[in-house]
Amino acid sequence: MSARTFPVDRIGTTDTGNAALGYRIRCTCGAVGFYPLKRGVKRRTPESIPTHFRSYGWLVGTTDRKDRCPECRKRATTTEETATMTTTQKGPVATVVPLKAEPPPEMSRADRQIVFAKISDHYTGEAYSAGWTDKRVADDLNVPLAWVREVRDQFFGAEGSNPLLDDFLKAKAEFDRECQVLVELRKRHFEEGAALRRRLDDLDAKARDLAVLAKRVEKEIGR
Repeated sequence: MSARTFPVDRIGTTDTGNAALGYRIRCTCGAVGFYPLKRGVKRRTPESIPTHFRSYGWLVGTTDRKDRCPECRKRATTTEETATMTTTQKGPVATVVPLKAEPPPEMSRADRQIVFAKISDHYTGEAYSAGWTDKRVADDLNVPLAWVREVRDQFFGAEGSNPLLDDFLKAKAEFDRECQVLVELRKRHFEEGAALRRRLDDLDAKARDLAVLAKRVEKEIGR
């Protein structure tokens, strides 16, 4: 039987046009994994490609339609164990052995180079450029977030504050201050308006009393 073949595709996205290439595996859920092409004359052997993906928890099928990512594989295993438990249990209580969490995969030299290149594209000065974070880099390359944090800490420094987020927080703080000023001003105007209303009501009452007194004076003097 001939060895399974895997398509070669760009790893992640890049604005420079110099995207790294790798063998790609895709799950039915849409998740993808990559095995970077080996540089130099010597190529990856066909047998090493599925072995690489299996080491990262992938279920490599005989065809691409049967490939499953680690998460889908875990869900399928959990469903299968639940079905087996329901079928075989003889009493009212059944014991389920929890799945052991797989340790995070180790980062190879090629993986480290790819992560380093991606961070280099979007890390300027002491922080990421607008819109980029460790998580976005990890999602874009489809690699563990821990890998990105490790490479960034080692070669670039602290993740820093995102400029876009800084601009938002600054604008929001200014907006909140203006709102507070207007709330206080509105409250003061309401209090002043209430005081003015009370004075007007008091003056109106005095005007009525004065009108009554005027009629008495007119009546008494007019005799």
